[in-house]
Amino acid sequence: MNTTLTAPAPGTRTPINTTAVESLVRDLLVALGEDPTLPGLAETPARVTRFFTEFLGHDPGTTDTTFEYQAEGEGCVAVGGIRTASLCQHHLLPFTVEAVVAYAPADRVLGLSKLVRIVHQHAHKLQLQERLGAEIAEDVARLTGSKQVAVWMVGDHSCMVARGVRAHGTRTATEYLLKPLAADTAAVERLRRVAALAGGAR
Repeated sequence: MNTTLTAPAPGTRTPINTTAVESLVRDLLVALGEDPTLPGLAETPARVTRFFTEFLGHDPGTTDTTFEYQAEGEGCVAVGGIRTASLCQHHLLPFTVEAVVAYAPADRVLGLSKLVRIVHQHAHKLQLQERLGAEIAEDVARLTGSKQVAVWMVGDHSCMVARGVRAHGTRTATEYLLKPLAADTAAVERLRRVAALAGGAR
């Protein structure tokens, strides 16, 4: 099957063309020297299509539930040990991360589960670990109004293990600090302390 596909406009996503994906996976198997009619491969195009449909179509649920917050002192919130999987946009290989998300509330706080959902929401696409942290932090800032948001992540990348350098056991650590926070050393340290209490990837 020859299918002419048109790339979506920059910054947009179109629905997954499952017919085209299945056909292209079958063609890929042939191009790799495999026989897609063999019992072990006959269902592979359909399985791969279902994977991409499920992964890229993931619905994280409601992510914007906030509550009014008022306090005399300075508060910090951190949720750690958030584990999720994503797909490297360079190789289409999976990577997994463990994240800590921390912020200093302004006048609203997010429901704690929403921080987890936000991490999953931004992970379920073709992604970079560096950009994933930025997108999470900027979303938390938008929803809470806080200018003090930080995300720490430690990741394991298949593209470093299964190919190229084949660096088994390596882990990639990233930190993203919202710009207003990055200039405030004391605020960063406060968030780091509460993130350490939450455990995980700080």
